[in-house]
Amino acid sequence: MIRMEHDESGLVAAYREGLGLAAVAIVCGPAAARIIVVAPGDAALDAAENVAARWWCRHAADAARLAAAARRSLRRESNDAAITAGGGRGDDSSPSRARAALLTAAQKFNVALQSDQEIAADAINVAARIEAEMRKQQQCGGLKSVNKAYRAYRLDAGGRGERVLRYDQWMSRYVENLVRQAACALRQI
Repeated sequence: MIRMEHDESGLVAAYREGLGLAAVAIVCGPAAARIIVVAPGDAALDAAENVAARWWCRHAADAARLAAAARRSLRRESNDAAITAGGGRGDDSSPSRARAALLTAAQKFNVALQSDQEIAADAINVAARIEAEMRKQQQCGGLKSVNKAYRAYRLDAGGRGERVLRYDQWMSRYVENLVRQAACALRQI
């Protein structure tokens, strides 16, 4: 029987990649909190920055629009506070103000945002359905083509002198790829 053990972060990353999700994040840098967009396929955030909050949306253009609107709102709010206080420019932003501005922009533009936890739950649900189908296929001998693909991979990689993944590691990557493909199909809906 196939033993389905997967790195959840790999499944979630494959799901996000398949859906083509873009992230809008609030990061706390040395000066203040700022709102950034992380497009699909972008590298991880700079390690020096602390991600205070992150949401995912279906389109990179929506993420950019939300981030720009939230930044404008924060600048306006900051300048208004500075004028009222009689000083120069006001404090850039706190994470809570940035969060409120971003959520207000999402509501204004009617853009659905999903948290990391919601995306992870959806990804795990898709992976569980795929694994259930694979178990059913295994019971009726439907995974012969998958096993042949592993055997071909093992022979090709071994012939090139590369390190060959164990079956469970290869199967984990195979399932991640199926999750990516399922998410890509969901993107079309």
